[in-house]
Amino acid sequence: MPDFNLGPEIAKTRHVVIVDGDPAMREMVARYFEEHSIPVSAVSNRAGLHLAVMNPCLILLEVRLGQDDGLDVLREIRAHSDVPIIMTGHRLDETDRVVGLEIGADDCIVKPFGLRELLARVRARISAAGNGTRRANSRSLTRRVQIRRVAA
Repeated sequence: MPDFNLGPEIAKTRHVVIVDGDPAMREMVARYFEEHSIPVSAVSNRAGLHLAVMNPCLILLEVRLGQDDGLDVLREIRAHSDVPIIMTGHRLDETDRVVGLEIGADDCIVKPFGLRELLARVRARISAAGNGTRRANSRSLTRRVQIRRVAA
């Protein structure tokens, strides 16, 4: 399989944040991404996420994080950011997937998943966000409209 590098801009300044309570899963996904030229920060919970989110190009978010609820974490992120988010989890039923998508997840993938498929989904979301096809955060869109009106 060819290695499609995401480009020097992402490699230098942006990374994928993996938020997963399972240390073996975090390490496996992080290693696979790094082997495919995707910089990674891997954390186990909400507290670690606050430390890792400097300038992510995507967040891979486990729905069930032990004491933390991934859907609550998703709501917190969406309150201030439109970074692409892919939800993961074992036994994600339709309700979990629909609620996650309705509150702002960009995609869902059920564990166990294939690493090649996950990598393809991550690259697609990063590419879409980089090309401006990612949905705009309503607050930042409102600010841009207000700035243009004042400037006109």
